[in-house]
Amino acid sequence: MKRPRKHASSVAVIDIGSNSVRLVVYERMSRSLVSVFNEKTLCGLGREVQSTGLLAPDAVARALTSLRRFRALCKVQKVGRVHAIATAACRDATNGPDFIAKAERICGVKIEILSGPREAKLSALGVISGIHKPDGFVGDLGGGSLELIDVRGNGVRSGVTLPLGTLALQDLSHKSLKRAERIVKSELSDLTQLKGGRARSFYAVGGTWRALARIHIIQSGYPLGVMHGYSILASDALDFAQRLRRLAAANMLADIEAIAEARRPLLTYAALVLEYVIRVAQPKTVVFSTFGVREGLLYSMLPEAERAMDGFLCGAQTLNELLSRSARHAQELIGWTDRLVRVVGLRESEEDRRLRHAACLLS
Repeated sequence: MKRPRKHASSVAVIDIGSNSVRLVVYERMSRSLVSVFNEKTLCGLGREVQSTGLLAPDAVARALTSLRRFRALCKVQKVGRVHAIATAACRDATNGPDFIAKAERICGVKIEILSGPREAKLSALGVISGIHKPDGFVGDLGGGSLELIDVRGNGVRSGVTLPLGTLALQDLSHKSLKRAERIVKSELSDLTQLKGGRARSFYAVGGTWRALARIHIIQSGYPLGVMHGYSILASDALDFAQRLRRLAAANMLADIEAIAEARRPLLTYAALVLEYVIRVAQPKTVVFSTFGVREGLLYSMLPEAERAMDGFLCGAQTLNELLSRSARHAQELIGWTDRLVRVVGLRESEEDRRLRHAACLLS
């Protein structure tokens, strides 16, 4: 296999979202990103944007404090390059430009305010970078908006941005679940973009949807606490979302210790949006992805030839080079098993072949 180009220094992404402000440091720019540091603060910048048009003052103060810490952390870790992005709350709020100006002075870098279409595309690219040949719809649920975009293989089609983020829904509905359901139903029921999702996969991106995955993993007794790639039948996901809504109505979600306290009130809105996406799109499976906008941003900066590589095998190749006594031996083993499969006449799917090559690289 072709080897990915090596990049010497670490790279970081500061993600100023409507609910959280996050810093992720990656070991280096690579087709297979390795996160070495990840910290977030649930600031709630978009908590009141729908009703007041403004970023909440207390949320702004928390976010700026977090950004000062993030810059110090990047300095201590000698991060080579820092990229910063901001999403729905900052682009929609009247005082968004003032906040961004202060944030840029603190961070020392230009902050890209993502448009809705740009955010949707980067979310899709993040899924493409982390899941092999995805086929379906990506839904990125943030605090301020929901991005939906069609993906097939390495191709990204048209997307849409809707004001259905968890904080936005909470604000618009004045914390009324019945009113929130009417809003979601109105936005999604006749959405033509979702009609092409039937019998395909729905890729769920975003912190609150990951929280739903964490709850499902715990309740189902699934043996691995790994959310990336966690897949469930859409019918099971629909039942689960409806059950969460009933628990929320009975005020039984407030004490879920596995979920951050500040995120618990938003679980029911995330479940509501997921329920209606499944109802309208009728996907076959729901797949949770921890790769999203941040990873999509870095993936978009790679050369085209490197983007076309298999991220799974690139990761295995990196581990082989770092940990094996002889990196060449793994390549010889791949060649030997390729010939063995051909001579013996074994039937092997593409996925089987990928796993065999990865096993050789990690042996």
